[in-house]
Amino acid sequence: MTAVSRSVRWLTGTATFGALVLSLSVSAKAQEPQPDEFHVGDRIALTVEGPQNISDTVLVRDGLILRLPGLGDISLAGVKRADAQKYLTQQISKFIRDPIVHATPLVRIAVLGQVGRPGFYTMPSDVLLSDVVMRAGGPTGTADLSRTVVKRGSEDVISKEQVANALSSGMTLDQLHIAPGDQMVVGEKPSSSFDTILKVVGVAVPLLSLAVYLGLRRK
Repeated sequence: MTAVSRSVRWLTGTATFGALVLSLSVSAKAQEPQPDEFHVGDRIALTVEGPQNISDTVLVRDGLILRLPGLGDISLAGVKRADAQKYLTQQISKFIRDPIVHATPLVRIAVLGQVGRPGFYTMPSDVLLSDVVMRAGGPTGTADLSRTVVKRGSEDVISKEQVANALSSGMTLDQLHIAPGDQMVVGEKPSSSFDTILKVVGVAVPLLSLAVYLGLRRK
């Protein structure tokens, strides 16, 4: 085998390996749930009326599986939260005749910044964004809702302009494609020059009083 042939075979093998890695990467990314689809760890408040009644909060398990006692497993892969009730009615109908299904997907979201009770909250995915703020204690006196953003990790996924529009137009978590673990950070009003002066005076006056007191004691 000549050096040229060996080089051609090496290049061909390298290109094939690269194509395989790229294909696997694209496939794995395609299988990741979209923000408004169900994720592992999500919960659904589920009520089923029929020959077999169910009333429970059920967990989305590994493999995006919903396990219903006495019925079996239902796959939620690729299912949007907004379609949960219709989809689950169709699936449960395979096990129970003419069931009446009420399904409310629940989303865990962090509400941080200038709210009365910052922290993580689990709430229905069809709740209004404005109600999310109120459930976290409402905005504080220094809050500026027009400076509020939604973060996913360290990235701003919903800008302050988009949040302001969502608050004014009454949009829900589902409509905003909020994903589990997203952080809603309520902004703070910028400090004015007058506020800064008041803070300086608030520190300076006690110090001046202490200096005068110590000076009088030395006399």
